[in-house]
Amino acid sequence: MASKRAILVFTGGYSGEAVISRKSAQMVMDHIDRERFDPTLVHIEPSGWYIDANGTKTPTSLELLLASHAFIGAFIMVHGTPGEDGILQAELQAAGVKCTTGDEQAMALTFHKGHTSNHLRNRGIRVARSIQLLPGDTWDNEAITEDLGLPCFVKPNETGSSIGIHKVNRIADLDTAIQDAMQIGGKTGVIIEAMLRGREFTSGVIPDEQGNPLALPITEIKTHREFFDYAAKYNGESDEITPAEISDELRDRLQAVAVSVYRATNMRGMARVDMMAEEDGEPHVIEINTVPGFSEASIIPKQAAAVGISKQELISQIIDHTLL
Repeated sequence: MASKRAILVFTGGYSGEAVISRKSAQMVMDHIDRERFDPTLVHIEPSGWYIDANGTKTPTSLELLLASHAFIGAFIMVHGTPGEDGILQAELQAAGVKCTTGDEQAMALTFHKGHTSNHLRNRGIRVARSIQLLPGDTWDNEAITEDLGLPCFVKPNETGSSIGIHKVNRIADLDTAIQDAMQIGGKTGVIIEAMLRGREFTSGVIPDEQGNPLALPITEIKTHREFFDYAAKYNGESDEITPAEISDELRDRLQAVAVSVYRATNMRGMARVDMMAEEDGEPHVIEINTVPGFSEASIIPKQAAAVGISKQELISQIIDHTLL
C-alpha cells in the first residue's frame, strides 16, 4: 500500500464564524479517508496557530509545520477571515502550499459583497440592484429607498453567516441598519440591496471525477424568520428541502447559474451559490459561499448524499482535484 499523504486541515479564524468553522473541520477530520491521508488539525486563533493532537493544543507556525512533514496541501475550513478573504491563501501560496479553495485573488474578490456583485453583473449574471457606501460617505434615505424600494437589505461588505445583515422595512430604520453594518464592515463599508422576491434556492458546486465543476442537487430554503439569517442557518429555524420540488427546467437553470458563478469567480474545490428565483422564474444570485458550512447540519453534505456521494468520497474528490 502506498504511504499516506500528509495534509493540513485549518479551522477557527478571527471572526464570529469560528465556532461554525470548528464543526466543519471536525467533519473533515471524522470522514477523511485515513487509508490515503494523514491529517493534521491546525487551529487559527487571535493568539496564534495551534496543532490539535488528542485534545492538546501546541503552539506552531507554518514554518514549523512545513519543517515537520511534506504536506501535499491544506484543506481550508476557516469561515470568514483569514480563510475566506484570501489572507491565509496568500501565506500558503508564498510558501508553495496548495489549498482546497480559490487562490488569494479569487477569495479576496468574493469576500467583498459589493465587488462580487459588480463582477457578476459585468459578466451578465443577474444580481440584485444595489448601492455601496464607504466609511465617511453621506447618504440620503429617501434617494436610497426611491432607487431600491422597501424592504431592502443592508449588509456589511465583508462578513459571513448573515452576521450584521438587516432587512429594512421602514425608511426610519435605515440609518440604524447602515450604521450597524458599517461598524461590522469596517473600512470595506456596506452594500444596500433591493429585495429579491421569489423562492430561495442554493446549489453546491464541487469538482466531478474529471475535475470539472459539478452542480449538486438544488436545495430550497424556507426560513421561519424574516430572511435566511444566522438563527435560520444554525439554530434550525428554516426548512431545507433537498432535492427541491421544482421543475426540471428550473433545476437546470439554477445549476447552470451556480456553475457560471463558480467559473466567473475562478473558484476551486467546494463552493455554494445562493440564489433567488423571482416570480418570473429568473434566477438572481444572492452570494457565493467560498468556504461553505460543512458540519453535519450543513447543506452541501446533504446535497452530495442525494446523488450518492458519501462524505468521505466528497472530501477525497476535493483533495484529488485541488491538491494532487
